[in-house]
Amino acid sequence: MPPSRLATLRRRLLIAAPSVLALSLAIGWATREAAFAKERADAIASQTVNLAQVKMEPFSYENRKVGAAGAYVSGDTPASTKFITGRFVLEPGQTPHKPHTHAEEEVMIVETGTGEIFCDGKTTKVGPGSVMYTTPNAPHGIVNTGEKPLIFYFVKWAGVASK
Repeated sequence: MPPSRLATLRRRLLIAAPSVLALSLAIGWATREAAFAKERADAIASQTVNLAQVKMEPFSYENRKVGAAGAYVSGDTPASTKFITGRFVLEPGQTPHKPHTHAEEEVMIVETGTGEIFCDGKTTKVGPGSVMYTTPNAPHGIVNTGEKPLIFYFVKWAGVASK
């Protein structure tokens, strides 16, 4: 190959190299993101779960049974991690745990019974239809102060970055 043609080819390669590198990186990144999105989308599918499908298990605190709990759906979703929604039947005078914190946001919805919810420094008397929302790492807890079981539903989740 003549030297002038070789020099032209070298110049073209030097000009094209950054574009080829950028394209290669973009394809690699897009492939990674597509695989990540597919993995997350496969984790939990859209679905409906009836109460009859929820396996309620005895729940203990400090070596004594305080109620029963069951999960409807649990796992990672396309938009969150550590997602769980469930039902808790809390016996009179009991708590499932002392006030605590965790990285997930949480919602609790009281179906039946009466109690008290401690949420971020404030204790509130609750009954049917009461809702608690807590931000990540805010202390919270619930106690059944009534004479009948307190039944509540809970939903917890963390943002994708909170893995």
